[in-house]
Amino acid sequence: MASSNLANTLRRSLLIKVISKPTPSKEDVASVIELTAAKVVEALQAQSMTFYLVEGNDIAFKQVYYSPSLWMGEPAKQKQFDAMQAKLLELKVPLGKGIVGKVIESGIPEFFRNTASQAPFMATMAKNTGFDVRSMLTVPLKSGTITLGAIQVLNKEQDAGTDGEFTDGDLTLLKEVAEYSSTLIHRMVDPKFVPNPDDTARFVAKLTDLPLVTKLEEIEFDDKLIEITGDALIRREGVFPHKRMSPNSVAVLMINPLDYAKREAFSQATEQSIEEVRVVSATFFDALVKKFFKDAKVSTGAEDVDIDKVAGAITAAYSLEDVANSAVASGDLESEDSAPIIQLTNRIIEDAYISGASDIHIEPMEKDLIIRYRIDGLCQEKLRLPKQVANGLVTRLKIMCNLDISERRLPQDVRIVFKKYTKKNIDIDLRVATGPMNHGEKVVMRILDKTKSTLPLPALGFSDENLAKYRECIRQPYGMILHCGPTGSGKSMTLYSALGEVNTPDVNIQTAEDPIEYTLAGINQMQMSRAIGLTFERALRCYLRMDPDIILVGEIRDKETAQIACEAALTGHLLVSTLHTNDAPSTVSRMGEMGIEPFNISASLVCVCAQRLLRRVCKNCKTPYEPVGREKDIIAKALDGWTGSIFKANPQGCPTCNGTGYKGRVGIHELMTNSEELTEGINKEVEVAQLKRIAMKNGMKTLHQDSMLKVKMGLTTVEEALSNVPPDLIL
Repeated sequence: MASSNLANTLRRSLLIKVISKPTPSKEDVASVIELTAAKVVEALQAQSMTFYLVEGNDIAFKQVYYSPSLWMGEPAKQKQFDAMQAKLLELKVPLGKGIVGKVIESGIPEFFRNTASQAPFMATMAKNTGFDVRSMLTVPLKSGTITLGAIQVLNKEQDAGTDGEFTDGDLTLLKEVAEYSSTLIHRMVDPKFVPNPDDTARFVAKLTDLPLVTKLEEIEFDDKLIEITGDALIRREGVFPHKRMSPNSVAVLMINPLDYAKREAFSQATEQSIEEVRVVSATFFDALVKKFFKDAKVSTGAEDVDIDKVAGAITAAYSLEDVANSAVASGDLESEDSAPIIQLTNRIIEDAYISGASDIHIEPMEKDLIIRYRIDGLCQEKLRLPKQVANGLVTRLKIMCNLDISERRLPQDVRIVFKKYTKKNIDIDLRVATGPMNHGEKVVMRILDKTKSTLPLPALGFSDENLAKYRECIRQPYGMILHCGPTGSGKSMTLYSALGEVNTPDVNIQTAEDPIEYTLAGINQMQMSRAIGLTFERALRCYLRMDPDIILVGEIRDKETAQIACEAALTGHLLVSTLHTNDAPSTVSRMGEMGIEPFNISASLVCVCAQRLLRRVCKNCKTPYEPVGREKDIIAKALDGWTGSIFKANPQGCPTCNGTGYKGRVGIHELMTNSEELTEGINKEVEVAQLKRIAMKNGMKTLHQDSMLKVKMGLTTVEEALSNVPPDLIL
């Protein structure tokens, strides 16, 4: 009964977490431990359960459970157990100490029963725990060769019918739980750990009680059924139909048979119900698609993007030494229709997407064509190609954009829907801008990943104080909220996240954007088009007649847009937008320069949020140190005298951060909220420095102060903070 219960609850719960979350985080560990512990207690009917994890050279108590049967309605006893639980959860013991230390060190489970030989040990346990111990199981949490911790259970409940003792079946059950939960925890605590696809498939099959397929001979294939279904649907939904069971049902192969959303989508698209499911590994699934659809590209991994090979062939075509041996003629590379140019264009975009780049720069120089990617805010050179390729490559991109290929003297901009040009499962749009430079046309492409969702506000790097203030601002019934900062500082993401937080069925949200970067459910979004006269100004005028509660304007660029935005904010609407200024106080003077009256600015303004993105120091290889000299003074001045240990980037880096010492980015914010004193200052048209003093007096933390707070928290380094925001001149 217990085994069946475990198979249907714990195993499925853990499995869904393992295979549905691409990159689990350390924050998930607590919920997994809680889930595992609850199900262990339930399945084994244990009176006590302790979950241990290895932390450095210590063993930490992560979860402690005591059954109510231990105090039997006696409040005084319950208090004792509660106090013991709290004490243990703060405790750490050295590795190798006690039974748990021995089990973690050896990786071998221990099973103690209340026998003559083990009675003295049980008596000692009873003294330590405060109740009679009749039986004890301790099982290691092993993942491959690593032992992450242990699970220990004491005594079966009296009504379990085994006189309080565990059985060999209970030991087997606990070992199974440990095996699966340790794999999951290992994924969370070690970013370098990747479960083997074949092992994952074996776990999936065992946990779901479904057959595992490892060889082609084990199943029969209906070629016509596979052909009719098509590779696009199979790859998108991860469902491979291999046999008809009836006119309206099929047997399928899946990597994740618990993904019911994809099963439903497959059934709706094909009008076939799924009658039988078998499990396959991710590598086997890819091999099947390649076998039946020879031209299909199934993976989006970097191994498919051999950009260096394409670049090498193109460079060889222009090299004097290699021209005789080159597989490509140089004349073929100057036409936008040539296969190598089409291939190169696609490979550059695919490689940039997989590298995590936000922008691609294609730059013709005097002798070379340089391709650079912007990754984590910094440009990195990727390729250097012969100058002669530039014309063919730029023209190919213009054709993909439907731009005028004969116009090379004026800037142009539009977007590419990349899905039209690739068979890979890469769903991105590219915002393309071209401009004439002294050595030819430069092209910059901003990658807009349509599969990415917006992040919740707490994940954007707001300090606790700023997050509380900002949440209060976005819940105001009317007024203007402005975000300022340079291109690529995360303004749009913050606005989208804010809208996501206030997006409820009773609120009408309308946006005017250029371009629409993220599609949000339940929000009315309008794409600007200057070619037909659909500008921010015109969209705003339209929206004021469409009963909005909240209006998002992509950017305030001119006097007309600023004027209507102010009017909207003053007539009962909450308006959010972006502006290009350095910090929050200078936004007021920028609005003034656009011709907005100071009293209109002060009356409409709710808050201004200036922001930047700093590179996160790599969690895996960052190095702690004590700052001295000027560094120490800068931090102390920004953080009211705080001193202590901080982190610096490892110059050698590690595989996690590709040798850079940094991985990912975190936001810093300067949140200036309106107040009576600030309104008075705006109306008197005081200078920006004075506005900044007023805002700081009212509790505003400057960009520099927030960047130093992120340094203190170990999220970034002093070098990175100062390279983005200089120290404040105003104290």
